[in-house]
Amino acid sequence: MKITNAEIHFNENGTPFAKQFDDLYFSDASGIEETQHVFIQHNQLPQRWLNWQDSHFNIAETGFGTGLNFLVTLALFAQLRDTQSIPLFNLHFSTVEKYPLTKADLALALQRYPSLQAYSHALIEQYPPNVAGCHRLKFLNDSVIVDLWFGDVHEILPQIYATPTGLVDCWYLDGFAPSKNPEMWTEALFSQMARLAKKDCHYATFTAAGSVKRGLEAAGFSVKKVAGHGQKRHNLSGTLPQKTPVPWPKPYFARPAIQSNDASTTNSQPRIAIIGGGLAAANCAYALAKRGLIADVYCQDGTLAQGASGNHQGALYPQLNAIANHSSQFHALAYLYAGNFYKGLVKDNIQFAHQWCGVFQAAFNDKVLERQQKLIDHDIWPKELITSLTPAQASKLAGLNLPFGGLYFPQGAWINPPELVNALFNSAASRLHTSHKLTSLSHTGMHWQLQFETQSRIETDIVIVATGSQFANIEQLTPLPLRGVRGQVEYIDSSVELGKLATVICHKGYLTPAHQGLHALGSSYKKQDFSTEYRKSEETENITMHQKALADCPWVDKLVGQGKGRAATRCSTADHLPMVGAVPNIPKQKEQFWDLYKALPAQHYPLASDFANLYLLNGLGSRGLTTAPLLAEVLASQICHEPLPLPASLLDALNPNRFLIRGLIRREQS
Repeated sequence: MKITNAEIHFNENGTPFAKQFDDLYFSDASGIEETQHVFIQHNQLPQRWLNWQDSHFNIAETGFGTGLNFLVTLALFAQLRDTQSIPLFNLHFSTVEKYPLTKADLALALQRYPSLQAYSHALIEQYPPNVAGCHRLKFLNDSVIVDLWFGDVHEILPQIYATPTGLVDCWYLDGFAPSKNPEMWTEALFSQMARLAKKDCHYATFTAAGSVKRGLEAAGFSVKKVAGHGQKRHNLSGTLPQKTPVPWPKPYFARPAIQSNDASTTNSQPRIAIIGGGLAAANCAYALAKRGLIADVYCQDGTLAQGASGNHQGALYPQLNAIANHSSQFHALAYLYAGNFYKGLVKDNIQFAHQWCGVFQAAFNDKVLERQQKLIDHDIWPKELITSLTPAQASKLAGLNLPFGGLYFPQGAWINPPELVNALFNSAASRLHTSHKLTSLSHTGMHWQLQFETQSRIETDIVIVATGSQFANIEQLTPLPLRGVRGQVEYIDSSVELGKLATVICHKGYLTPAHQGLHALGSSYKKQDFSTEYRKSEETENITMHQKALADCPWVDKLVGQGKGRAATRCSTADHLPMVGAVPNIPKQKEQFWDLYKALPAQHYPLASDFANLYLLNGLGSRGLTTAPLLAEVLASQICHEPLPLPASLLDALNPNRFLIRGLIRREQS
């Protein structure tokens, strides 16, 4: 969902001034020094980092603004790491902004600080359009992660997932002054600060207002006045000396990290097995490797990417609707994350065939045109994400004559999935085991035991099931409503005419620009069909579908079946959203939550029973290129007990037990 950008102007000194709050973003004369004094010094960061023992340090901020506080913190962290003045740990920075600057305004504001240029350039490069929700950005080879939350702080903070013992080690309590922005400085803010804070969490703020002091004290923080910066006499800083655990808001949707039953899962290198050989598995392996965890990967086929991830080309674009429902919100955030992710891979010289050609959704009949017009009229998505094209504009972008307009994703692309899968596994240094078909998965009380068709058997601490449609023989997944959907894709030889196609065209199916002399044209849709045999009948169906949708295109006669292509079965769910998280123990959860329909308080219920250290990433359907990178990041973050890059409402909507919970609430389960 689109949110309002900041209205700013720059004063005579080049300092940004916020019209919404009638105030400067930072000190007119010394913004860097102000950040160093108020937030770095009064939170005692260098001293705390010197002896930090955890794997990551979490900072949370109210009011991202120009990002100056983050950039100064990033520069200090980089300097101390480079000089080996602090232990090796990762920095996580969660920050909220109600009125984000445009990318152009951000770049202009940060020009004032040439000493931060290398870091500000990386920020501007990844900076997202004004889509509400969490945008995860990465710096210094992923050792620094920023969760940039766009939205109102009172709506965002309750959506940040945290365990009862807290998440945040340090607060930057920023934002415009209480006299300018009273809506932010409320009891609800201080209460959420305490919920998210760990014991001994520090905070610092530029203000010394009495209402802020009283609010912090009421929430359990200690408060002391410290010397202010410049003409400001005093600031406030303090800690949370005692932490009262906060009950889970929804115990049935809790997301457990690694559960330790013995020493093997408490060390820094637990044994991890990933089951699968496609996009889901590859992204999981890569996300874990970025955290120093190298997985063993077990693929049932002789080579990787033989299932739905084996097509010659796939399109990168989100599924958006005219309302910002859970599906649209998730797809928008996943799409933006995936774009940054793939561009980052290319920048790191991780090679796979792709083309940033955009994706065009054709308004090929009146019904589709009406639906698209409704989406544009509702104006809930920014133009950087999706825009409307006339027939003339569409024809120019596509390179072919199109008789209809439609919607265009300018940041869309096509990608070669098999090359991407292999590149991710190689970069992750995964230990690959092909021709390993899993026949059983059992828990011994201390470890998971995997039995394969080859008669080999292995033990491991953690299992991630990312098998796509190959889930039928895994007993723990049997109660989950996963389903297979067969799709056949045609490969069409390019021609002088079709070779001009410069963007992916979507209607009921899709047609890609040429790659290695072939266009991908697809696809059929057959529920609960697991056959991968190429069918002439589906070739006819695919060609007919395209010729009907594109009937008025003068080049449609070039779309002729040639008996080339492939079929694969995708894994999907009834609500078309993926599943990511711990594998639920459905029989036990039915006993735990049978009376959810009574709407009793959350404290009435225990934590959901899951299979310890058994995780799932599946049900990606036909949008794996768009959703797999963010889903893998969610799962790796959950396993490693890090902040999660999605709001709680979307995490709940992706939880593998959601169908059970909905059914119990509605009394549809027995």
